[in-house]
Amino acid sequence: MTNKQAQVVAQLLGNIPVNNKQLQAEIKRLQSKSFVPLSQVKNLHDWLEGKRQSKLSGRVVGESRTGKTMACDAYRLRHKPKQEHGLPPTVPVVYIQIPGCMWCKRFVQYDS
Repeated sequence: MTNKQAQVVAQLLGNIPVNNKQLQAEIKRLQSKSFVPLSQVKNLHDWLEGKRQSKLSGRVVGESRTGKTMACDAYRLRHKPKQEHGLPPTVPVVYIQIPGCMWCKRFVQYDS
């Protein structure tokens, strides 16, 4: 099909209607990553904070697609690395995922 033929077909079919602003906003909202602050996430953050303060390791285990990674990433973002002049940055949270381990999804360790 040539360009002229394509233009003729496009004219015959007419213009594609443009979505209204409300629909455009809803499409944009649905395409963005969303995070719903659930009480379980607050409980997880409190538990992780207790582990971090006591300098103990913890393990977060659960079914796939239940929000473990998103909740742990949110916790990590709350605790940014500290940089002191002449020293390497102190990162309070380290993630380790062990390949091939069916029952362990995510280990969380803390710097001392």
